[in-house]
Amino acid sequence: MQFYPPQLSEKIGFEMIRREAIDRTRSVMGEEHLQRMDPSSSTERVERQLDETGEMMDLIRNDAAFPLDNLHDIRESLSRSKPEGALLSAESFLEILQLAATARRVKSFLEDREERYPVLNQLAVELIPLKELEKAINKVISEQGSVKNNASRELQSIRSRLGKRQNDLRNTINKVMSRATKQGMASDEGPTIRNGRMVIPIQAEYKRKIQGFVHDVSSTGQTVYLEPVEALNINNEIRQLESEEKREIERILRTLTNDIRKNRQYLAQNTEVLGKFDMIYARAELSIDLDAFVPVLSDGKYIRLKEAYNPILLLKNRSKSEEEREPVIPLNMELEEEERCLMITGPNAGGKSVAIKTVGLCAMMMQSGFAIPAKDTSELPVFSNIFVDMGDDQSIENDLSTFSSRLQWMKSVMDNADDGSLVLVDEAGAGTDPDEGGALYQSLIEFLIQRGALSLVTTHHGSLKVFAHEHPKAVNGSMEFDQSTLSPTYRFKKGIPGSSYAFEIAQRMDLSADLLTKAREITGSKKQDMESLINELEAKAQEADNLRKDYDRLKKKMESERQKYEDKWRSLEKEKDQIREKALKQAEEIMQSANQRIERAVERIVKEGQKDDQAIKEARKQVAEQKEDIEEELEEIESKQKQEKRKQISEEPPAVGDTVRLMDAKTKGELVEINDNQAVVQAGGLRLKTKFDNLVKVDDGGNKKSTKNRIKVNIPHGARPGPTKPSIEIRGMRGHEAMKEVEHYLDNAIAAGLQSVEIIHGKGEGILKNLVHEYLQERPEVQSFSLAPADRGGAGVTVVKL
Repeated sequence: MQFYPPQLSEKIGFEMIRREAIDRTRSVMGEEHLQRMDPSSSTERVERQLDETGEMMDLIRNDAAFPLDNLHDIRESLSRSKPEGALLSAESFLEILQLAATARRVKSFLEDREERYPVLNQLAVELIPLKELEKAINKVISEQGSVKNNASRELQSIRSRLGKRQNDLRNTINKVMSRATKQGMASDEGPTIRNGRMVIPIQAEYKRKIQGFVHDVSSTGQTVYLEPVEALNINNEIRQLESEEKREIERILRTLTNDIRKNRQYLAQNTEVLGKFDMIYARAELSIDLDAFVPVLSDGKYIRLKEAYNPILLLKNRSKSEEEREPVIPLNMELEEEERCLMITGPNAGGKSVAIKTVGLCAMMMQSGFAIPAKDTSELPVFSNIFVDMGDDQSIENDLSTFSSRLQWMKSVMDNADDGSLVLVDEAGAGTDPDEGGALYQSLIEFLIQRGALSLVTTHHGSLKVFAHEHPKAVNGSMEFDQSTLSPTYRFKKGIPGSSYAFEIAQRMDLSADLLTKAREITGSKKQDMESLINELEAKAQEADNLRKDYDRLKKKMESERQKYEDKWRSLEKEKDQIREKALKQAEEIMQSANQRIERAVERIVKEGQKDDQAIKEARKQVAEQKEDIEEELEEIESKQKQEKRKQISEEPPAVGDTVRLMDAKTKGELVEINDNQAVVQAGGLRLKTKFDNLVKVDDGGNKKSTKNRIKVNIPHGARPGPTKPSIEIRGMRGHEAMKEVEHYLDNAIAAGLQSVEIIHGKGEGILKNLVHEYLQERPEVQSFSLAPADRGGAGVTVVKL
């Protein structure tokens, strides 16, 4: 991907984004990755980087802490370990151990969440667990970075003897010191070390009174530091043991260094991959801090920026106090594929430069793997090159004026621009004769349109406004200006050119009326007419915008009132149906009671020998008819209630082929048959019969990223599952393997119609139990689950009701 000029990244603000991301890294490796980071023109690479950032943002916001710590730069240690017989320090081994442990934990963390973070897990595949090396280092090196006493039997023996002799030395020295103190020969100091040997401080005039060797004299000459003869042999033994200890430690560390050398390639790979994770984490953290979203890569050359904020303005606001912060107005900009040039005009300080910088910076961030501070429905293409002309490249060293540098920039653009390039020009035509400058830039823009490049240009030149109006592949735009207050609103408007408002602003600032009159005469009537027309258009556009806002406000209010009325009407209808239902049920109970009384009366008549078959039949018939009428009305009310409930979930009634859910259960399936108010639903390998009113249409997975409510029954269509056991055992399995087994088992259990199953995960550290419980919470077919009673496995078994 090409950039011009070379300092484009700094001009447009991308270097500030880079620095902010670097501030969020945890390692030298992550910082180096960000230093080397440049926007990519490969769509495949951009997609992968955005997926990495998006998954990491989800992880940071919604998951456990990512175990990305102790990211030591061990590359120098690995380099030093390369020669045969090399020796690394104990501190180096501690850093290597911690980095190896981090690589193992990161890999395990993402393996357990493979379905949720597939792209990050794909990167984690490159991490190599080195458990044997970790074990070897742990055996030798303590958590403080020193060699353990039990690193070897020989070292343990040496240190044991060394400790004993050091105790003997202290006891001997203390005895001599105590004796000298009683005799008034010792100074106020206690025993100390000189030249690696323990000595006692003696006043200089008594140095011949105590047998021993003088190792040092105080600066005043009044104290000598003497090693008593009683301690001489002990000190010599200690020196000998210390030498043996040093040789044994070196032997142990050389052996361990040899293990490092054997695994040097794997450690280097882990260091590189963890550096990439550090970079991704920093990108995701900065994206979250900017309230950013991953945009959509447009499949064409169009732009859809929705509520896009300039990241630099957001970052600057963050560094200010609440009182100092200024409102940042978002940019809404849409350009179709055929619109290859956008000409933005308007007054100075109206936001033109910020608008094109926002587009350029969002493009560079997206193509470097950052989310952008805009709505997630925003769409941007992947640009092959980016060229920026800000008109401020005057160079004393190269003897270039501002205009000369702009001509040099033009040449570079013409040599390198293609149909995937983005060209940003600020203040086109400035720095030279207005007519010639405008003509020069118009020619350049026409050239770029022919090449298929996209140009965003700001200018004050009227000729360029006319060009954009007349050219079929160019479009005018402006930054809105409030004519009543003569102040910018910083909102972008497409389709209408903007006025510079030079005379209006000057008049507001009380510039001489004669001066303004003369200025208007000099500009000419045509220029004034065009500016007046633009002002009038902008005023009418603002008026139309205000009317639209009033309309939207009134529409919203009307919708609110309508909703209130409908809610009230539904509430009354519901209340009416409830009263009617209650009355019908009471009537049904009365009829049942009457029916029972009639039957008893019939029994009594038969017993007494009195029998009128016709009267009995007639009574029974009347009771049955009234009961049937009541049941029909009750069924009608229930059907109406189900229809209302279904409308609340989905306005559209289900049809054959739709994915549906049974309202009286959590089962989902495909609606395969409708016959009056009867329906048949295919759920996995089962055909379920139910009433049509009992079905509601559901989304079959339009949101691809959401899997929480999606039912997975992996059984071929039309096939019936074989016999399914009432329990499954997953003890001893790895997390992701166990969950795949549980998922498959539950699918079969549901299809087989089992009401209750058991998952045997064991007790252990509770890792498998927690994974199983998290998964069961996501399965909508699971009614409840709990640990089994003690006599059936207790905490090692989970009982699931389906």
